[in-house]
Amino acid sequence: AGAEVSNFNRVIDINILPSGEYEVVTELGKIIAQHVVNAGGCFSPQVGAMVGSYVPLVNLQHQYLITDNHPDIAALSKELPVTRDSIAASYIRQEGSGFLIGPYETRGSKPWALDGVDWSFDRELFEGDLERLMPWLERCMDIVPLFKEVGISTVINGLITHTPDDNLLVGPAKGLKNFWNLCGASIGIAQGGIGKYLAQWMVHGQTELNMASLDSRRFDKWADKTYCTTRAIESYERMYSFASPNENRPHGRPIRVSPLHTLLSQKGAIHTVNTGYEKPSWFTTDEIRKETLTWAHSEAHDAVLQECSAVQNACGITDISGTAKFRITGKDAFKFLDNLSCNKLPSKDGRIGLTLFHAPKGGIRAEQTISRINKEEFLLMGAIGSEVKDYQWLEWHSDDFDITIENLTESWGGLLLTGPNSREILSQCTQEDLSNNSFSWLSCKTIKIDSAAVFAMRVSYAGELGWELHMPSWQIISIYESLMEMGSSHGLKDFGGQAFNSMRLEKMYRAYGAEFTEEISALEAGMDRFLDLSREFIGSKNIRQRQIDGIKTKLAYLVFDDDIPAECFGNEAVFNGDKLSGIITSGAYGFRVGHSVAFAYLEPNLCKEGVKLNVATSLGNRSCHVSTSAAYDDNNEKLRS
Repeated sequence: AGAEVSNFNRVIDINILPSGEYEVVTELGKIIAQHVVNAGGCFSPQVGAMVGSYVPLVNLQHQYLITDNHPDIAALSKELPVTRDSIAASYIRQEGSGFLIGPYETRGSKPWALDGVDWSFDRELFEGDLERLMPWLERCMDIVPLFKEVGISTVINGLITHTPDDNLLVGPAKGLKNFWNLCGASIGIAQGGIGKYLAQWMVHGQTELNMASLDSRRFDKWADKTYCTTRAIESYERMYSFASPNENRPHGRPIRVSPLHTLLSQKGAIHTVNTGYEKPSWFTTDEIRKETLTWAHSEAHDAVLQECSAVQNACGITDISGTAKFRITGKDAFKFLDNLSCNKLPSKDGRIGLTLFHAPKGGIRAEQTISRINKEEFLLMGAIGSEVKDYQWLEWHSDDFDITIENLTESWGGLLLTGPNSREILSQCTQEDLSNNSFSWLSCKTIKIDSAAVFAMRVSYAGELGWELHMPSWQIISIYESLMEMGSSHGLKDFGGQAFNSMRLEKMYRAYGAEFTEEISALEAGMDRFLDLSREFIGSKNIRQRQIDGIKTKLAYLVFDDDIPAECFGNEAVFNGDKLSGIITSGAYGFRVGHSVAFAYLEPNLCKEGVKLNVATSLGNRSCHVSTSAAYDDNNEKLRS
């Protein structure tokens, strides 16, 4: 109520005022706004540029055609169902008494106006190009024979925006307060729902659904024009392709790399990508050089087994440079982080703690491993996929505190050295005392390796004795080579993300973006021991209310009882008998324990030891049971060794 709409009134410029408000300059005058939503469609990059906001999208031409009427269709008593065919890469539906057919050509797609759309453009259509569509239209004729019998009435050729991953760009713009994105839509039925959730975001600071895959801050300026164009074309041309979990699309890559990327590739690393950042997934061997695309166990299964075995029985090393890293300094550093953290911060210098940040409505906003250097200096390690969001969250809540926030993500690299031989290997590279008395579990300090200052953390997400080693990126190659040289006689072996994921799941370790999302709080995630509700922090009031009202879902740890070679990747349905009772968040084969494990959100009454369940996987239903203890080293004896 009370809203005013001004049509045919182009925005010429947007100025950010000292008050934080926006002066929107239009052809008919100026408007002062507390919030601005960039819903500029194909003009969105140019609108964003007015306030220094980068919008990574590409405009591509898309065609569909409408046929003449057919008497057989006119005689039908019911409307034909919408048909989608992956081989024809087309959608087909009834339009009047004819057809509407829209192919997504799998080659030869046409981007348009890569340097920006002229402001005079007013949703004009392009000339139809049926010749370009013929291979896919011929397939449509095989699917729907009546299509051969009708003429073509109209060909529509217009613009559709596409992003590098083909998901919308929604939510806060990087580096700005109250400037929002709602653009990059390549489908025509999402607008109502997306508008609802953006409104929730603007009013409450949180949505009821996990919006991570749509959050516009998943991209940054590393997603340049070449990358965006290459990936957008790929997304368009793969619109109807079914991707297997181990498919590794190469287009536009690499774009963000660790200094170790080339060296690890030469050693057989097969990289996957997260937020543009290349991460080693697994390493080929003399016997295993490639893997087949599949929903079951691939050839990489045996290679990952060897990697996990090395970590368990000797030592493994992996590049963890693709981690978001922030340094907080200043006299209010402790007070600032204490306001964000749901857990008590480390009380002593040189100690490490795990904590969660929550949004005002109580959903998990971030997971951070916090190292206390002293009361005025802390290092935070988090998920690379949430780097921009986490940095912005820290900035947004820093106004009343005397602190400095540094983003070290690109300038620092990292290695994880882990396994029973890790202490012996690291001891040969440093004079630091690495014994438990001097360097205990969950402690941190700066050590010297080959004269380089390295920040060492006695933690291992793999669940073995180990150290994370963080240093300026330019030093990582020499430190890696020194460790490999000293480790050659101790069974040191490279391992990748697949092995890492398997081992963290065996240890019952949760992950941000899978088990932790803004849909749930630490209560639902079973993180009670990391939750201190006796103190105030952002979101604490609403978490207390959830506790009073009773939670509606709870995270459970599942151990599988069969040997079907199909793992859970997320979003698989969980059944209690015939009743749908939950959803998988992540899963993997546990190579050290010899069976599959997974996490799932279930009805709380099912989260009890031994409850039998079934999970729908790509190879059929799998049987499992709920476990309240980790499948591997539940007492953390190996981590403390």
